[in-house]
Amino acid sequence: MKLYSFSPTPNNRKVEAFIKHFDLPVEIHTMGFRDQENKTDEYLQMNPMGKAPVLQDGDFSLWESNAILTYLATLHPETGMLPADARGRADCDRWLYWQAFHLLSIIISLSDKKKSLQKDIDLNFGVLDAQLEGRDFIRGDLSIVDFAIAPYLLASRALVIDQTPFPNVQNWLARCNELKGMVETVYKPPGT
Repeated sequence: MKLYSFSPTPNNRKVEAFIKHFDLPVEIHTMGFRDQENKTDEYLQMNPMGKAPVLQDGDFSLWESNAILTYLATLHPETGMLPADARGRADCDRWLYWQAFHLLSIIISLSDKKKSLQKDIDLNFGVLDAQLEGRDFIRGDLSIVDFAIAPYLLASRALVIDQTPFPNVQNWLARCNELKGMVETVYKPPGT
């Protein structure tokens, strides 16, 4: 199995962090966007979107980071990161979709500096903060949901958000930031 990745972005980091946290047998290939590796015919056959990450498992190509997380968690049930029961799985799916739609919208809006952004931040961070009340991780125990969401909130764009009104989020991020996979995927610019 091989992951084509570009570490500095949250979508790539979340998958790399998951792989490294559990020492999964996945080769990680760091892509060279300056070389436009993502525009080659070979790459576009794996992902017609021309984006990363992509997981290649034999003749199966899977793109979309949350789908990759779910696939890896399914292949490696020993990680305990994806519940087998319908409600647990639905709860994971809910948070994965929340990250992909609501949280990502906020992060994108940060660069657009939309005036309505604070209302969205208060709502979504409030929902996440309430979910974390009395829990170490979003679902209680560590799951793929934490790997999907934390890299967005640890990314430089999100660090400008005042998180002081959300102490549960702050504490959770501190815990996530200490996970082996997160530590091993901190982006270090070349030459540092």
